[in-house]
Amino acid sequence: MKISFSVLKNKPVLNLDNKVTGKVEDMLIKEDKVIGFKVRVKNSFGMPSCAYVLEEDIESINNQLLIVRSIHAFIDCLPFLRAQEIFLKEVIDENGFLIGIVIDIIFNAENFKILEYQVAESIWSYIKNKKIILSPEEIILRENKILS
Repeated sequence: MKISFSVLKNKPVLNLDNKVTGKVEDMLIKEDKVIGFKVRVKNSFGMPSCAYVLEEDIESINNQLLIVRSIHAFIDCLPFLRAQEIFLKEVIDENGFLIGIVIDIIFNAENFKILEYQVAESIWSYIKNKKIILSPEEIILRENKILS
């Protein structure tokens, strides 16, 4: 099953007892795979804070919710990117021409591999829901731009 991060964002995260523990805030990416999610939770004082769910702790996932076995207050400093760091980045072709901006990331729910990056050519393309689809093999992630 394909999962769209922009649809999954802000959806509930449930534990195995079907109690809501938080909402999906961000997605953690390493190379061409989703390694986990950042979750917005409320601490014991009712203040928002963040926690993390790693791929191996996910029991079930779809476009409407995330069911998890456990949630972590912090994770080791692994080298990863957050989806929010990729969204709205410019995508440049090999000749330096602007292709568009990243508007969504689609991944496989079974193996968490990224299937595609959706790119809008312009604000009008974004509004009209016209997208360019790029596979992970077609892009190189850089600090300020994405090369295709």
